[in-house]
Amino acid sequence: MRKPLALIVEDEPMIVVEIEASLKQAGFAVASEPSCVRARQILALVEPDVVILDVLLQDGVSSSVAEELVARNIPFVIYSATDIEGRGEAFKAGTFVEKPADDSVLVALASSMARASAAGEHASIWIKPRQVGTV
Repeated sequence: MRKPLALIVEDEPMIVVEIEASLKQAGFAVASEPSCVRARQILALVEPDVVILDVLLQDGVSSSVAEELVARNIPFVIYSATDIEGRGEAFKAGTFVEKPADDSVLVALASSMARASAAGEHASIWIKPRQVGTV
């Protein structure tokens, strides 16, 4: 049985290292790219089971990557501190997790999305961390 493939599209090296280690520990094969252009090149070659996608990358807003993921029905988690409001319709198809979040949240979502995708299902949810001091 092959490992599910996760593609991390993120330009912050420390974030990539942390997420990659957590996903590998959970049984994923992992690839990462720091830019929209390189992510789209990878997507031309392989079809990941799930993508972890930052909004603002070194070469711009990742809406073109999100649009391709939507067109190809590849599930994705938008992992960003940037508000996606007004950044493109394609982002609405992804699951949003606001930075910073525990890696276990990303792993749980990636695992769930990979299983759902394999079963022909797709779902989107929004997760924002609780503010310190709020109930």
